[in-house]
Amino acid sequence: MYPYINLRWEKLYMTGVGIVIAFLTFLIVSIYLTKRYHQNFWKLFYWMPILIVLCYFLGSYVQFFFDYWALPANWAQFLVLLSPYGYKFHFVWILIGLLISIRIFLRKIKRIENKKIRVDILFFSLTLAIVPLWIFLLLGDNFIWATTNSFLWIKSLHSESQRNKFNLVMPIWLFLSIGAIIVVGYIRIFKKKFGRGLLWFGLMLLVIALVLLLQQYPRHGVLSLLWVKFDIKQYAAILVAVLCFLIYRKRNKSEGE
Repeated sequence: MYPYINLRWEKLYMTGVGIVIAFLTFLIVSIYLTKRYHQNFWKLFYWMPILIVLCYFLGSYVQFFFDYWALPANWAQFLVLLSPYGYKFHFVWILIGLLISIRIFLRKIKRIENKKIRVDILFFSLTLAIVPLWIFLLLGDNFIWATTNSFLWIKSLHSESQRNKFNLVMPIWLFLSIGAIIVVGYIRIFKKKFGRGLLWFGLMLLVIALVLLLQQYPRHGVLSLLWVKFDIKQYAAILVAVLCFLIYRKRNKSEGE
């Protein structure tokens, strides 16, 4: 919608600005919650580079593979893999990077109660961090949603925006940002049971899987079910969501015994 702004001679791309603000939001919320629940923030901070590297490298690597159907064969292609230009990261391996890094982090925590606290902290931190990220993704051109004729629409505000190829599109990211705030507020205001972070993660992933059906992007491994077309993004999100539910159920069952 408004992919970049000019700051003197530099272009600041909205997607990049959103990533930085989301990361800062994650840090601020994590620091606040770890202090509130008497946890050690630095244990999380020490493992932060692993999370960043896994999400960045795996996300860009798979996008490269899907673009060229080959592995990097030379230095120039490897630089393309590492370059953030265009922000061509693939959702599936960003999700896998998150899953692996969180798993590594939680393995260092021995007590189940502390693990539950950490998962809750991660859920609130990531969800609130995604709020500004979704807003900036709405401004940028990396995620373009389904066209619409309803009263809920946005259009391009910039002559070089990719949305100029379309007429009116749905402002899905804005709805997700508002929805994330409502969910976090609901959990906090009504003081829902402690230790349900895995359950909330699973539900959030199911919502994201459904929302991604409305995104316009090249699809891989498409499976049509009635009028709905699922692809690798839905498979990954649903699979990880089910994994969250199973682990949550297993822990609750073992504690009940």
